[in-house]
Amino acid sequence: MKKVIGIDLGGTKIYGGVIDENGKILKIAKRDSKAQEGRAVVLNGIYEVIEELMEGEQVYAIGLGSPGAIDVKEGKVLYIGGNIKDWPYTNIREELSKKFNDIPIFVENDANVAAICEEWVGAAKELDSFVMLTLGTGVGGGIYSKKSGMWYGKNYQGAELGHVILYPNGRVCNCGQKGCVEQYVSGNGIEKTYYEITGDMMKGKDIFKNIQEDENAKKAVEKYIEDLGMYLINIKNIFDPEGIVIGGGVINSMKYWWDKVIKYYEENCNNAGEIKIIPAEYLNDSGMIGAAKVAFDNL
Repeated sequence: MKKVIGIDLGGTKIYGGVIDENGKILKIAKRDSKAQEGRAVVLNGIYEVIEELMEGEQVYAIGLGSPGAIDVKEGKVLYIGGNIKDWPYTNIREELSKKFNDIPIFVENDANVAAICEEWVGAAKELDSFVMLTLGTGVGGGIYSKKSGMWYGKNYQGAELGHVILYPNGRVCNCGQKGCVEQYVSGNGIEKTYYEITGDMMKGKDIFKNIQEDENAKKAVEKYIEDLGMYLINIKNIFDPEGIVIGGGVINSMKYWWDKVIKYYEENCNNAGEIKIIPAEYLNDSGMIGAAKVAFDNL
């Protein structure tokens, strides 16, 4: 059975695995992405993960999911680079090929690879169409239908759902706009909300955990619930998919907000209908599995 390497590059971690044709993870390696130290440091971390995974293995290709708008034909980042310093315009395939020039390399958007994983072996495998949202350091989006596959847009900038404007003239986003969704419903977003209320910084996971003891944490989570619920209504009314699948690191705190977000959505949507809003199955593993599927599909 053939094996490939799948890499999930995020704002905090580089997470990779050796994956077989059934989507099974055979080996894992990870590093801190050190995203704020810039392109060279991040690329070096990717090299280290790949080298560790290749040791003693025969792999046929490498697939990588990256933040930002990705030209999948060229394997490079366009002008939006996500939450990684100096990442815009990085030619990922070219850079990796300098070290691994005897193996095919394929690059995709990080939210798209999460969607590809969930469609292949996860929560969306029975859905004809769905929107994928990844709530992590930022917010990623993917749009999929069995008829047309992933939606890229004319310039590979389609489905940048984290950069839909939720609050006109709101918080400044790394993409250059103001008020983007990812400034409010990401892990960083709830931290900023808490900071605006208190003047203090607290990790997102701790804000969720402290809602019983900390009134300001409770206020921040209540705002998070309303913002995400409102956003889901917008997603439903724009795309009318069969389902919305939500993944990313913030889903690990879902017991504090999931039911309340769904309640807000159902009470405020003009026609909640039969759209399924479901958590992703593979969470932290979805990026590497989806990146591996991209590699298999392109071999």
